[in-house]
Amino acid sequence: MEAHSSGAQQLYDQTKQQLRLQTDRSAAVRQAIQACRKGGSVFILGVFAGFVDKFPLGAVMNKGLTLRSAQQHGHRYIPMLLERMERGELKTAHLATHIMSLDDGPEGYHIFKEKLDGCVRAVFQPGR
Repeated sequence: MEAHSSGAQQLYDQTKQQLRLQTDRSAAVRQAIQACRKGGSVFILGVFAGFVDKFPLGAVMNKGLTLRSAQQHGHRYIPMLLERMERGELKTAHLATHIMSLDDGPEGYHIFKEKLDGCVRAVFQPGR
């Protein structure tokens, strides 16, 4: 629920959020509904979504789509994932594409947001 849309829809979503009239961005869900075939299913997995505007309920109904959703229960899996990382079974180094000092925070957030320089994740380390 944090995906960005483009063009006028981006401005609309951003304005609604700043005015506290909408709590989440549903661009990815809208795109999934529009792209889904008739009679298909759209599954939304992630974090809690509050109120969204411009939800294409008509497309859901006209296409006869099935909507399913669930919260992402990360806390349930964290101990097992940490154990696998400790044993070397799960490699994660490739996820930290940009390791930076805390002083470089604004630049790190900028390159992550704009997806510049192949940035997947900016990691900030104190004292670096």
